[in-house]
Amino acid sequence: MAPPDWKSAIEIHPAGWVCPAEPFWVAGWAASPQLDPIDARAWLGSTPFLGLCGLPRPDKETEVRGQPGPPWAGFSFLLQPVAGAEEVRIEICDQHGRWTEIFRHPVTSPANAAPNAVRCKPDARSLLRLLRAKHTRPGEAWSTLAREILVAETAESFDVMPSFPFQGALEEMAAQTAVQYDHLLVTGWVAHREQRIVALTALLDTRTPLPLVHGLDRADAGTLFPDLIDGARSRFAGLLPIPHAAPQPLALRIFATLENGRQELVFLKRFRPVLVSGRGTDLPPFSARKFVRAAWALHRSARSPGIPNQDFRRELPAAWQAYRHAAPVMGALPPARTDSPPAAPRPLCVTLVTHNLNFEGAPLFLLEYARYLAAQPGWQVRVISPQDGPLREAFSKAGATVELIEAESLPSACTDEAFTATLRKIAATPGWSKTDVIVANTLVAFWAVHLAHHLRKPSLFYVHESVNARRFFALQLKPEAIGRVERAFALATRVVFIADAARRAHTRLEHKGNFRILPGWIDVARIRNYAAHHDRAAQRRELGLPAEAVVFAHIGSLLPRKGQHVFLAAIARLLPKLAGGPPPVFLLVGAKTGIDPYADVLRNTLAHLTGADIRLVAQSTDAYRFFHAADIFVCSSLEEALPRVVMEAAAFGRLIVSTDVDGIPELLTPRDAWLVPPENADRLADAMEAACIARREGDFSRAERAREAVSRFDAAVLLPRHADLIRTVAAITPH
Repeated sequence: MAPPDWKSAIEIHPAGWVCPAEPFWVAGWAASPQLDPIDARAWLGSTPFLGLCGLPRPDKETEVRGQPGPPWAGFSFLLQPVAGAEEVRIEICDQHGRWTEIFRHPVTSPANAAPNAVRCKPDARSLLRLLRAKHTRPGEAWSTLAREILVAETAESFDVMPSFPFQGALEEMAAQTAVQYDHLLVTGWVAHREQRIVALTALLDTRTPLPLVHGLDRADAGTLFPDLIDGARSRFAGLLPIPHAAPQPLALRIFATLENGRQELVFLKRFRPVLVSGRGTDLPPFSARKFVRAAWALHRSARSPGIPNQDFRRELPAAWQAYRHAAPVMGALPPARTDSPPAAPRPLCVTLVTHNLNFEGAPLFLLEYARYLAAQPGWQVRVISPQDGPLREAFSKAGATVELIEAESLPSACTDEAFTATLRKIAATPGWSKTDVIVANTLVAFWAVHLAHHLRKPSLFYVHESVNARRFFALQLKPEAIGRVERAFALATRVVFIADAARRAHTRLEHKGNFRILPGWIDVARIRNYAAHHDRAAQRRELGLPAEAVVFAHIGSLLPRKGQHVFLAAIARLLPKLAGGPPPVFLLVGAKTGIDPYADVLRNTLAHLTGADIRLVAQSTDAYRFFHAADIFVCSSLEEALPRVVMEAAAFGRLIVSTDVDGIPELLTPRDAWLVPPENADRLADAMEAACIARREGDFSRAERAREAVSRFDAAVLLPRHADLIRTVAAITPH
């Protein structure tokens, strides 16, 4: 690699480099013909400070690179006085992750400056961050990455919020911020008192400015601040890809462009991205060798100036456990165990525990389960929920009794003692003595397994999530509480996964062979009856779909994990390929009411897809009519355990284009559907074109094979097997 060739200057600094007793600014610029400034760091003595990098400096950008524009060359620091500091050093990080010193100068520190307090001490999380960094940047030396991480964890930094004449707020952003599928969903509001804001631009990587959707409704801002220009339409949103090569913590910068053309920085927020769902760039597969290398590198780097001399030996057990549980499991899993046929049937009392009673996937799964169990001769079904919701009446009509309990504080209980005290209070309420089996549905209801253990009742733990507990609860629960979630896997009589892909995410928690795979179901008979009694042509007319149109349907809640943004990107690539053929219509079914930043991003994309007939449709209680009316069903999900919508599309006989994530290959093979990698709009567009060609040529062989393939997921076949598992568990005496 060529040596760095930065050209730079410091333009703002204390007079004579005599540091004042209060915080002070240092600012300048750095540019290179070949290198991009990704981040900036200053050292005052042995104390590190993270700065603001990527400020527009068109004069210097033109001088060095021949043209203005990103990556912008300006930087600034807000430095705190440091007792005894004798020099200041400034470093720039380039796109290769390489830090280069560009400036060094002696300073005079104030005599009364207090010693700089260490903001935080490295802990077990430092080791996990090093493992993640090495996984992302394998070419970097362990020692380089270790020092970078420890410096960043102890460095001072600053944030910027809108100042007069701006007003606004950045929402749902903290020092640790949730990231889904390697994307950050940004939302907030900002307005100006004298001029209209015509554009907002966000940067996580100085090379790639990304426009935000701005001008969305925000009535309360207009009411509270009537002097703002367009205050009532000041909300913004954006879906930003995370740059993995950039050093952390990342710096989100948002610039506002005013109607006079002036560009102003309105937000700077330093944060650590925490992957809470999706495949994403995460830990490497578990390796004892890598763990030891990381621990040794941190031990050596912790002796460097400016870094607290932390004894990592005390942190190793917790870090080892976290790495072992959270690291992906590679290779084939052993076959899942099965149980012997249940003993002679007897009437049972089953308690089903759900986290809420809303129209959501997991409670709806439990509703169908409850309906079937309540129809068994002599069976009693009791449903427990800490939250009320619209499904309460549906459960009652299904033959189950519904009880609301005070349990919302259980998952996040601060200590084991507080958790146990609440559990005992719930256990003392009537109804538990008659229960034969307790069924906990989803990770959020894990506490019901602990309750069953306390009551010495057998339990079933249904886990639908395809991510491990440490990722799923990363920003919701403290490590002690996550430990209780993981213990529930060992305490449960049986842990049930609806797909082998879901088992993979939790496989290290299996206890004495208590994991089982039992797929979810669809009501094939109901679907066939619906198709037989509804005229497809009439339904298409009711939906305003042209008879000759090729209808692509994407059905499911608008969520980043459903990948609707990838679907829209694929449509943009597909449209030119379909020119001259039957008109395509694209249905996006699943829009919610109320404020939804992700939906706002999708609507903005729709507005720029000119010439396309794309319809955003609200959530519907009759989703079957969209399956029935469609020609081609598309699933662009980035994560799915065993998606019901794919099974339903197959049962309706639709041509299917889908990503091949998680449990989807357990449903369908490439002979049954067009399967493509996730987050690949080009491949998705190609597959949609291939499905369109097959339809035009009358080739429905894939659809016919898919319909046959999902017959094994018929409720008439699978619900009896789920009931048999309850019978088996009921006969097991808890330890």
